[in-house]
Amino acid sequence: MKPSPGTPRWAVMAAWATVACVLPSSLWRTAVGLGVPLGWTAEHLRLERIPGAGTTYVITLSVLSIAFAALTLGLVYRWGDLFPLWLVVPIAVAGAAIVAVIVVLSVVNWPSVSGFADRPTSGWALLMIACYLPAALWPPLLLAVTAAHVRRRRRVTAPHRSSSRTLNAARPVRREG
Repeated sequence: MKPSPGTPRWAVMAAWATVACVLPSSLWRTAVGLGVPLGWTAEHLRLERIPGAGTTYVITLSVLSIAFAALTLGLVYRWGDLFPLWLVVPIAVAGAAIVAVIVVLSVVNWPSVSGFADRPTSGWALLMIACYLPAALWPPLLLAVTAAHVRRRRRVTAPHRSSSRTLNAARPVRREG
């Protein structure tokens, strides 16, 4: 799979990094949902309804997180060029804003959502933080890749006109003397 022509290499790497940054938290949630306690107490697992509805929730959230992050790849590969900019840009910006809000709310409420309020520096708590921290990169990576997508698409669809600046830049400078 080749990137769309004119896509900067850094944008392709950033798009793939967007997917990679949600994998650790998705794996953590899926493992917990499948019954691997990862340091959570039986009481906290019951509170989260795992096993049960909580299992469905965390696995669905993990799959959706990976799927939505993977949509970033459409900003660098040809299949994403099928959609008009007026549709892609607002969706990408809104998605980045929503994820940024979720990240901020998660940080603010971390003691109550992590399951480690009573032991925030335990090895399991630190591992969970390490798994969730990369997800904070999703919004800025998405915005950077979106900006590269817009620049590339505008360059491709822009009428070929020469500006006076371009013409002047190509002329040799005459020096008197």
